[in-house]
Amino acid sequence: VFAGDLWEINSKSVGPDGNPQPFTQKICLPSGAADPSNMLAGLGSCTMDQKNGDASAMTFAMTCKIPGMPADLASMKVTGDAKLMGNKFDMRYTISLGGDQKQPGGDFKMNGDLEALKVGTCTER
Repeated sequence: VFAGDLWEINSKSVGPDGNPQPFTQKICLPSGAADPSNMLAGLGSCTMDQKNGDASAMTFAMTCKIPGMPADLASMKVTGDAKLMGNKFDMRYTISLGGDQKQPGGDFKMNGDLEALKVGTCTER
C-alpha cells in the first residue's frame, strides 16, 4: 500500500497554431514529490537535466522520452520555472523537440502554464 498526496493539475499549453489546449488530471505523488518531472509525467518518461534552486523557486531543464514516436522525434526538451507554496505548485514551461531541428516539425515549440493544488491524500495498491 502506498500513501501519498493527491494533486489536481490544470495546465494550458499553447501550440504552434496559437490555440490553447487545456488539460486537467488528478494524480497521486509520494509525499513531498511535487516537482516538474512528476507534474508533466503525462509527456512520457522525464529525467531532470538541470535544476537550480529549491522547491520554493526553481528553474529546470529536462528531457522526456515519448513512447511510440519515431526515433528522431522521440525526445522533447522541457525548460521552465516552478515554485511550490504549501499546497500549490505553479509552473511555466516551454516544450521543444530534442531531435533534429531540421526535420519536418523539428522546430515545434509549445508554451504552457500549469497550476496544481494538493486536494487530499490517496492510497494506491
